[in-house]
Amino acid sequence: ARPRRHSSCDARKGMSAVASARLSIAARSSRTSRVAFSSTRAAAPSTRRSRRASTAVAMASAAPASPPTYLLLTLDYVEDILEKRDPYRAEHIAGAKAQEAAGKCVLAGALQNPTDKGVFVFKDCDEAYVKAFVEGDAYYKAGLVPGYTIRPWMIVVGA
Repeated sequence: ARPRRHSSCDARKGMSAVASARLSIAARSSRTSRVAFSSTRAAAPSTRRSRRASTAVAMASAAPASPPTYLLLTLDYVEDILEKRDPYRAEHIAGAKAQEAAGKCVLAGALQNPTDKGVFVFKDCDEAYVKAFVEGDAYYKAGLVPGYTIRPWMIVVGA
């Protein structure tokens, strides 16, 4: 014997009013889709399959995107960075702004009191991308950044 199919009324027992209303809307939408497809029943089987496939692709592309990933870049500055940075500062800041314009760097700046580190937050990049940024940076090339770290940063609040 075939298993009994539950009607939408059976499925609604014990549901909240909101959940029941959503189920009702979904059921109406499903019936509308069946009516729209009924006109395609006379079409060739390959046409029906391609329409079903395109519907499946559309549904798959509507899946929520994965959350962004972040990398935290910390530049270690030389002790007298404030006295040495002036000839390189415009190029250093221009590089950071170019990364921001490309949607890769979301925050950047120096820590103060003391000014001993620069901090950058990169979004949706891999470590190699950030490393290439550092190696092309004016401060790094001038020897004002003796070391740096790149670490994945799991954002819990914000962004």
